Amino acid sequence: MSLVLNTAGDRGRLARERSERRQYRLFYALAFPLCLGAALVARVAGIRPAGAPKSILGHAKALAGATVPMVFMG
Repeated sequence: MSLVLNTAGDRGRLARERSERRQYRLFYALAFPLCLGAALVARVAGIRPAGAPKSILGHAKALAGATVPMVFMG
């Protein structure tokens, strides 16, 4: 099986996927500090959802990972 990109459709699809990955990383970078703040506030308030990671950074990463894909729906 060879990967030959000889049609404009293939190049357009790859460019669109590259653009979507770039947008995802941008939204993740913007959302992570907000999720970190939410995780810190939750810890100070004594709220820790079931299944949340023990570390604050892990909790923020999980929140951002669950929130960012919602931006791309619809």
